[in-house]
Amino acid sequence: MLKHYIKKEKVRVFVTALCLGVIYLATHLCASILLNISNILFVMSAVYIVVGGTRYIRNVGLFKTFSYLAYKRRRHKLKGNEELRPMSLADYTVNVVMDERRQKPVAFPLCAGCTCAFLSAILNYVHFRMWP
Repeated sequence: MLKHYIKKEKVRVFVTALCLGVIYLATHLCASILLNISNILFVMSAVYIVVGGTRYIRNVGLFKTFSYLAYKRRRHKLKGNEELRPMSLADYTVNVVMDERRQKPVAFPLCAGCTCAFLSAILNYVHFRMWP
């Protein structure tokens, strides 16, 4: 049962973000519980935004070119007796990179990161309005 949940990417990212938040809390313990929760949420939002950003860059950005170059190298090594030419970058993008099965979800980590950052900002504002 636990093995099933560990395989889910959302669970792994959440556990990683929560562990980093707890480590931050252990090293920067504040007197206010509200400020502690705000700091944990901020660390979690940073992890989610980094995960979403790297996925976005990998899905549509510079890594597409790196992936194509690696494909051409593999294709050149495997060529042997074949006379088939490798796909062009445009064909490779359409057939391989933009394949829905290879795309990783971007919306959830970015939305979760922005939500956690927004909640962290609200809690920080409330904390500093209550204790000047």
